Amino acid sequence: GVIFIFANFFILLKLYDDGCAFLERGLKKLHDAECTAKYAFFCMNIIEFILVRQKETWEGALEYCQQINNDLASLSTMERMNSALLEITQAETEYVWTGLRFLAGEWFWVNGDDLNYTAWYQNKQPQCPARDLHCGALDKKTNLWTHRNCEEKLNFLCEKKVMKQTDS
Repeated sequence: GVIFIFANFFILLKLYDDGCAFLERGLKKLHDAECTAKYAFFCMNIIEFILVRQKETWEGALEYCQQINNDLASLSTMERMNSALLEITQAETEYVWTGLRFLAGEWFWVNGDDLNYTAWYQNKQPQCPARDLHCGALDKKTNLWTHRNCEEKLNFLCEKKVMKQTDS
């Protein structure tokens, strides 16, 4: 399906220096191409995660990301989660802030993404966390989400939307 095609696309981009490819309609396969070649095109938003190895509270991390026109990372899909796990290997703290927050009895992503995909320990979302445990982080050891004290100072992940398009 689509995930397989995109997975192949990203592998392909890493294999070829110029990073361009075309999709062969009938075979549904990606092939490398010269970036100067003319093909019909489509655009897609790609999320790029930026690990900030600076220690901030959750609010401080949110402000930092927003000041550079980004947001704290939303790990709302398995694909995003896998990308984030690759990024946090270089973190200097055991936990890394994400854009996950608990307010008014609900967990949510600060960028507004749906909370359909989850990666809580034992797949159990904290229902009524203690007052100081309302901020979501990614645990480097377990590769799962955890709730932490919002005043704790941790490294954090910002997300940046990158529009990819080619000329036709």
